[in-house]
Amino acid sequence: MKTDLVTTVQSISQTVLRRWAADVDAKNRFPPESIDALREAGLFGYFVPTQYGGLAGDLKTAVKIAALLGEECLSTALIWGMHLHQVAVLADHATDAQAEVLTNIAREGTLVASVTSEPDKGGDLLRAWAPIQPEGDRLRVRRAAPIVSYGAEAGYFMITMRSGEDKPDTDVSLVLVKPEDGEITVTGEWNAMGTRGTRSVPMTFDVLVDSSRIIGKSFRQVVVQTMIPVAHLGWTAAWYGGARGAFRRFVSQLRTMGAKGKRKLDSDLFLSRLARLRVSLDLLEAMLNQTTERVQRLRQNQATLKEYEDITHNIGLDNLKIAGSELAFSIVDGLIELSNFNQGYLKNEPLGLERVFRDLRSASLQYKNDRLLKSNGKLILVEDSPMSAIWR
Repeated sequence: MKTDLVTTVQSISQTVLRRWAADVDAKNRFPPESIDALREAGLFGYFVPTQYGGLAGDLKTAVKIAALLGEECLSTALIWGMHLHQVAVLADHATDAQAEVLTNIAREGTLVASVTSEPDKGGDLLRAWAPIQPEGDRLRVRRAAPIVSYGAEAGYFMITMRSGEDKPDTDVSLVLVKPEDGEITVTGEWNAMGTRGTRSVPMTFDVLVDSSRIIGKSFRQVVVQTMIPVAHLGWTAAWYGGARGAFRRFVSQLRTMGAKGKRKLDSDLFLSRLARLRVSLDLLEAMLNQTTERVQRLRQNQATLKEYEDITHNIGLDNLKIAGSELAFSIVDGLIELSNFNQGYLKNEPLGLERVFRDLRSASLQYKNDRLLKSNGKLILVEDSPMSAIWR
């Protein structure tokens, strides 16, 4: 773990993010103050290899950083986490022709946005409907996306496309696009219940690129080795951080309550409910740490695609995302239940429970849990490794 970097992030989180989180939410705006502070610390080049000027960070520290950011501003944590798994894809799968992109990300802190959603398709990673269209020796990328997180602020886009008009929708290519490649338009607003700072706007793309912009030899390899593991860990770490921050603030307030408040602490029901919320928080932390260890070990050992495709491993990854989204939300919901009406339910309350509650409501919808549960149900029926293998 890079202790100095974690200390820096903790300071940024407790000063800059804490100061601006409520304002970002209230004004439904992007958080430039927080993003600039992370950029100045070099955090947007976290996974960029050192030869390109990046930090070449490890996965365990990335998870810790995402949780620290999530404690104070879940929108900022998710922006950093979503950018991070795009950079991880570039670091793992980009060719020498794309090296300048990594250098620019490390030097300028340019945001990289993911474009996987399509109208009526949702965010199914392994399918794409809009086809790449050859134009001479170049490629036309033309499609709409109903949701692109921080799309108006990004300097690069990683867009999933069907590999050609004669290809099935399961033959997917990942294309790197820059704003100067053609027409990139924000077509609507983002006025959401929560995670308002992510500014996840609808966009259209009509650009012309060279074939060298296609990332990776196999999109399935990109998804299985990098995109899904890093995304699930980053999202869950941010959600865990949001729940952990809310829990810590709540307990801290309990410890400083006057005589009237202390009467609440004599209630067996109150204390047992508080303890159960801590159980959920600890379970989520243990699951997150265990999955992080497993994925980092695969990366360090340069595991084969077959090892990444192990059924038990993938059930575990999906379960992390499912459990993380549900447990984090239920913890904050439980804290509101334990609060007085004016301490947890009102927007102007300093604990910020109402804001975190709204932010975490999106977690189960972000690559929907129902889709993952259906997939896991099918995988369980053909799983041949013992369930204990997940704990190795």
